[in-house]
Amino acid sequence: MVRTCRFEELTARGMTEALEQTSLVYVPIGSIEFHGPHLPLGMDTIHAYEFCLRAAERTGGLVLPPTYWNANGHVGWPGSLLVSDRTFRALVKDIFRLLAEQHVKLVVATTGHWPARQGKAIDKLAKEAMKKNPDAPRILVLDPFGCHPTDKDPGHAGARETSLMLALRPDLVHIETLSEHPDAFDGIGEDAGEGNAKAGREYFNASLDNYVRIVKEALDDLN
Repeated sequence: MVRTCRFEELTARGMTEALEQTSLVYVPIGSIEFHGPHLPLGMDTIHAYEFCLRAAERTGGLVLPPTYWNANGHVGWPGSLLVSDRTFRALVKDIFRLLAEQHVKLVVATTGHWPARQGKAIDKLAKEAMKKNPDAPRILVLDPFGCHPTDKDPGHAGARETSLMLALRPDLVHIETLSEHPDAFDGIGEDAGEGNAKAGREYFNASLDNYVRIVKEALDDLN
């Protein structure tokens, strides 16, 4: 039987054995946020989770259930459920603490949402956790966009994110709505209709290759 890398699907013994083999846990963090009339509210989280799952297939380790809660984004737009910054920080700090208690050696926190804001917030919490606790795991904070070799600007619900969803979950994309709503492009990239699955796959894979390389180098440093 093939062992799953999904943390929540393992028994306690299965988790222990997996971490003994590769002491690595991926933490996918996204958002529930307005993404236009054509993309799912959880787009950022779905992207981050799929990214972590694909990486774990190549590096070993486990993937936590994705975290949808975040504190920054399109406040007041339909479907945006944003928690307070205090709540978000407490959640991420607890995740890092709990993984330290499980004696995980390497944690890879991966944000699919607004790397320039959310990624920096997570990175600050990671540095605090490592400084405060000498037994804390090494924590890398990465994102799929920052790992792309040439194009690090995700935009918001434009061609880039539309392409990624068409590649990962085409069943959740409704391109036709962009021509049905007169205000369809309010709050999103004006190039959203140009998204295509081929571009999404190419972008995803290019980012994943760099991401996996960084994680493997971190694992080598621990040995």
